[in-house]
Amino acid sequence: MLLTNNHKNLTLNNCTKQDIINYLKSAWETEDTLFKSIQDDQTFYLNPDSLRNPLIFYLGHSAVFYINKLLIVGLLDTGINPLYEKLYEMGVDPDTPDELQDAIASIQWHDVEKLWTYRHQARNLLIDIIKKTPLELPITPESRWWAIIMGIEHQRIHIETSSMLIRQLPVELIAKPSSWYYASSKGKPPKNDMITVKGGVVNLGNPEKAYLYGWDVDFGTREVIVNDFAVSKYPITNDEFLQFVKSGGYQNSNYWQEEGWQWRETNQVTHPKFWILNKDSYRYRLMFDEIDLPLDFPVEVNHHEAIAFCNYYSQKIGQKCTMMSEAQWHLASGKNQDDENNYNLNLKYISPTPVGSIETAQSDEGIYDLRGNVWEWLADIFTPLTDFQPHYLYQDYSAPFFDNRHYLLKGGSWATNGYEATPYYRNWFRPHFFQHAGFRISNQFS
Repeated sequence: MLLTNNHKNLTLNNCTKQDIINYLKSAWETEDTLFKSIQDDQTFYLNPDSLRNPLIFYLGHSAVFYINKLLIVGLLDTGINPLYEKLYEMGVDPDTPDELQDAIASIQWHDVEKLWTYRHQARNLLIDIIKKTPLELPITPESRWWAIIMGIEHQRIHIETSSMLIRQLPVELIAKPSSWYYASSKGKPPKNDMITVKGGVVNLGNPEKAYLYGWDVDFGTREVIVNDFAVSKYPITNDEFLQFVKSGGYQNSNYWQEEGWQWRETNQVTHPKFWILNKDSYRYRLMFDEIDLPLDFPVEVNHHEAIAFCNYYSQKIGQKCTMMSEAQWHLASGKNQDDENNYNLNLKYISPTPVGSIETAQSDEGIYDLRGNVWEWLADIFTPLTDFQPHYLYQDYSAPFFDNRHYLLKGGSWATNGYEATPYYRNWFRPHFFQHAGFRISNQFS
């Protein structure tokens, strides 16, 4: 029961136990499929991203999260393995690779086969609990059932996290599942015109009347008045970013903010993460394979690189360009209740799609891929909405990151699934972190 092209979120006022079981199974089996793409158990002990835990942590993490939350709400009296439920409980958000290595240096990771056994035990236990526990609707943040839904949505986040890590492994260590498909490049991308978006009032926040799950930081309110602005019709493509690279964009400190330039210099970065220099041209890393650089795919970069491109492009056209704000993104998107199956979300493909190639993935103004394909870096620092309250089941989900060092992303990527693929989900990362993320340019009318 893998994720499908006909994905539907749980509505928490009219779902059944079987709906919840199916929703859990689709997440669980998708994560299983992803981990089974790893061909040798020893690969799980590798650290493909220097800012993330080894893969073995993620093999145990989702299952442990479920068990620990059910213990808190009293749906379980005892865990399955207290040692696992401590070691695999908390993720990381290091500033530097050295900070991560210091944190995990003394950890003795467990046998891969034993963690698979733990996963199977946890899955069966969860389904049994769902079957035996009386269901009271609607499921609200105060309900014991919220812990179950939280576990499913957390697992769906980590499907994407693990996809990002596996994408960084050498291709000979992994194999593409036969049921998953890439999108194909169509060649040269279409002209990326600027589209005018009429200003208006935007109300941010997940409306409780939608009866959807939400993380603590998604609830609350914020009213924003947005002036008219223009935004690129498509996300910035590999072709457009290639011009930045060829013009010496990675060697010109004038395009970079101080922190970004320091990151570039320290890591000697000369091109985007998933580009592979091949003599005088570039190849491109998909999830499990390498191909010639698809010029019409959206470029995937971190926030530092996106800012540098905006400064380069501003100089090129003689007009200030930035990324959009969160409120601008919502105004441009428009269709909050739109069908997610209209977009490259929920693993419709296991790659980006050529910009503009999915005709249904456009706004009323004709702006494409505001949802799906790749995450969209925004100009905004990550901050809470008015009336923010951390949820007691996950006190440190978002609050520790209101530190002016994390930036917002919206819209989701091809790997984003579940509630996180809705327009209400507010994602965030440090500016030097990589995700399946790109950006588009915007400018404000004077």
